[in-house]
Order: sequence, then structure tokens, then C-alpha cells
Amino acid sequence: MKYRTVLFDFDGTLMDTSRGILYCAKKTISDLGFEIPDDAALRKFIGPPLKLSFMGVCGMDDEQATRAVQHYRERYAEKGMLEADIYPGMEKLLKSLGEGGVTCAVASVKMEKIVRKTLAHFGLTDYFDAICGAPEDVNIKGKEAIVREAVSRTDSKPEDCLLVGDSDYDAKGAEAAGIDFCAVLWGFGFSKMEDAAQFTCRYIAEDVPTLERFLLK
Repeated sequence: MKYRTVLFDFDGTLMDTSRGILYCAKKTISDLGFEIPDDAALRKFIGPPLKLSFMGVCGMDDEQATRAVQHYRERYAEKGMLEADIYPGMEKLLKSLGEGGVTCAVASVKMEKIVRKTLAHFGLTDYFDAICGAPEDVNIKGKEAIVREAVSRTDSKPEDCLLVGDSDYDAKGAEAAGIDFCAVLWGFGFSKMEDAAQFTCRYIAEDVPTLERFLLK
């Protein structure tokens, strides 16, 4: 195996969570009296820390964005978190990695308790040795700390680890934490090779079968 430990981003990498995220983002923005942005702008809510998205996409100030995050999380816990689908072939890949002795973990900027509930609902929990997400604090700004926590919880060494993710937040978090990064193009961040190639990538996977070949062969 190329890596002893593989960390997976959640939104846009393991699961297509767009339906729930976009519904809750629109509902929150409307409830707080802001104009709902176009679809292209709304997609920026998938992946990055929520507070940064409310500030960057909607122009909210710090206090407004903090309130928006809390409002969003209430709606997401009620309905949005289960409006998701695991990407085709991903469960097969996780099973193959486990059978090959690879340690798998989740590293997400989504609240950890929500990640755990969603994985449990879809029957995916047992594939992971660690599930690491954001704390209750709404002020998380990046992914480095979460990646480091995932490395620690799996008792791994940084040089043995790879983070698989779909966005610049993942790429920057992996680099800051001192581990390798593999970009994927099926999520909501990188849409083409050129987007991912701007960052330090060990590999760029166009689809799940391509990622499986890279990790297992």
C-alpha cells in the first residue's frame, strides 16, 4: 500500500451532501433577511467553514454570520443532514482499503456530531478508525487542526498519511499539517485538473475507480 493511513474529507469527497446544505443555506439566508445569491455562489457553502461562507457569499458581518451558523445548524440537524448520497464506488473502496490493512479516518470541517450521525445513518461508521470534525465553536477558519487531530487519533505518523479532498481548504490543510494530499474532481471545489494543479498534490483523481487504482495498486 502507498499509505498506511488515508484521511477522507466528508462533503464532496465521501458524500454528496449538496441537497441538504443548499436547502439549509437558502432557508437561513432568507430567514435572516438577506438576498439569496445565485446557484454558483450558493455552491460555495459546500466544503468551507460555514461562517466564512456567510461572510464571503452574503456579506454578513461577524455577529450576523455567527447567528447564521447557529440558525443553519438547527435546520441542518432537523432535516438537512440526511439529504445526502454516498458517491458510487466509495463504499467498495473503503471496504477494500480496510481489507488491505489501511487505516481510514474522516477529517471534516463539518461539526463532528453531525458527521457521526450521518455516517451512522448510512451504515458507514465501521469503515473508519477515527471520525474527526469541527467542534461546536463557529469560528473555525481552516482544516489544519482537524487533519492533525485525525493523524493523532489514528496513532499515525504524518509521513504515512494521505488526505483525500475536493477543495483548496483540503489542500492547504494537508500541507500545513505536513501530510500528502490527493485531489478529487467529483466534489464541489476542484472541477478540472487545472484547479487542483495549483496546489501540491500527490495525485489527482477524476473519479472513484481512479482513486482506487492509485491507493491500492
